[in-house]
Amino acid sequence: MHAVMFERFGGAEVLQLREIAEPRPEAGQLQVKVSFASLNPVDFKLREGLFAFIGKPRRPAITGKDFAGRISAIGTGVSGFEVGQRVFGSLDPMPGTGSCAETIVAGLDRLALTPENVSDEIAACLPVASGTALQALTTIAGLRAGQRVLITGASGGVGSSAVQIAHSLGAHVVGVCSTANVEYVRSIGADEVIDYRVGDWRARSETYDVIFDAAGKSSYFASHRFLTPAGCYLNTFPTPLMFLTAPCVNLLSRQRCVPFMLKTSRAQLDELGRLASNGVLRPRIAQTVELDGVAEAQRAMAAGRVHGKVCVRVTGQATT
Repeated sequence: MHAVMFERFGGAEVLQLREIAEPRPEAGQLQVKVSFASLNPVDFKLREGLFAFIGKPRRPAITGKDFAGRISAIGTGVSGFEVGQRVFGSLDPMPGTGSCAETIVAGLDRLALTPENVSDEIAACLPVASGTALQALTTIAGLRAGQRVLITGASGGVGSSAVQIAHSLGAHVVGVCSTANVEYVRSIGADEVIDYRVGDWRARSETYDVIFDAAGKSSYFASHRFLTPAGCYLNTFPTPLMFLTAPCVNLLSRQRCVPFMLKTSRAQLDELGRLASNGVLRPRIAQTVELDGVAEAQRAMAAGRVHGKVCVRVTGQATT
């Protein structure tokens, strides 16, 4: 099979399209023929070795986490799934496994059945980006109807999902994005949109129950005065320093500072599928590439030239 891999940490040039042996499912695993994968910033950060404080993938490693496709083989001890069923999910990259491959294997906690009315392309975009938004806003922040939430990076993969989820919860949503994306962010549910090229949201006097920093351009210390007394600041691009300072902030203040790291589960994937099936979530697909276009797509993402999700067409088994 073909897979996009790297043997050493570095820029996009370390990625190579290689032919390797097809993985076989072990006990408690499913083998999946991948139709679509999707790319996330965490993919190129892991490839660059920037997350050394939480671990480095075993190499040679296949890049990518998110996937959608069809079950092609079932390991022993697995029930509730059948060969041919459509599934989507997200892999743990630390063993060197990744989704930019024609065939993958995954444990039952890393995937879920794809709803009939959700395409593989859409399903492949859900696990990391939409999962981050869902877990951060509901499980961590406890966002409720009537509360005010500010979302930076509101036109990106995580941010646009956050806008849609917050809107569905009945919150008052303020999105921050560039001029070119103002109308898009408004169209997906933002009550107010701040164009950061025109003005800084921190120049306003409003306070928020939740500040969801999906752009990773701020910090708790630069943002806390814009939180309500018991408000929550979440950053999806946490630094090692943030992990060190957050416990002190949370101990000494009613406000919360959360360096967010996604924890994937089958229950959350099921919920993401439900939200997509019901029309609550519609990922913004900025670009679709083939396996041989992954390196250039990651290069563009790292340079900030992509607004939304990049999909990777793997085997051409797309469904609508």
